[in-house]
Amino acid sequence: MSLRVGLLGGTFDPPHLGHLVVAECARVELDLDEVRLLVAGEPWMKGAAPTPAADRFAMVCAAVDQDPYLLVDERELHREGPTYTADTLADLHAGEPDTDWFFLLGEDAAAGLQDWQRVEEAFALATFVVVTRPGDDAPAADDLPGEVVHLEVPQLEVSSTQLRERYARGLATRYLVPDAVDRCIRERRLYGAGPRR
Repeated sequence: MSLRVGLLGGTFDPPHLGHLVVAECARVELDLDEVRLLVAGEPWMKGAAPTPAADRFAMVCAAVDQDPYLLVDERELHREGPTYTADTLADLHAGEPDTDWFFLLGEDAAAGLQDWQRVEEAFALATFVVVTRPGDDAPAADDLPGEVVHLEVPQLEVSSTQLRERYARGLATRYLVPDAVDRCIRERRLYGAGPRR
């Protein structure tokens, strides 16, 4: 029987509980064997991430360290230039051809799929899963380049942008990121963070 693996990509700057909730809901509700967090190098649509790759990779490793079903994939960090999902999926498929891949993305990213590079190739290599929150509308089928699976997850009002600002201003961050991520951020003095208060 082939392995069923979820892929959750992002800059993870920093990784937070919302990312982990998406990964766990996908694992359980799509009957996946594992979910891999793909740490983006230079996403073509976002440009360079503000925090160095080594720090983002360390934070994601800290986030999933105690969960045997969540793994970190750093392949995009080693690719020069912008990273494209089609390239990553082709690389994964070549290395593990018997694996069934499930690519997770939010409804905002799904709404822009028509603009992705070689999106038809990407859809041929993985099942695309559009993650929505309760009450949110998923993109219309006519606006998507292929069939997708829909997955509704609990609403968590937290974003990486918001967290970077909270760390910079010395505001409370506990319970918004895993403790191990918080320690990593403070030890590395990321986002201007100081010792936990």
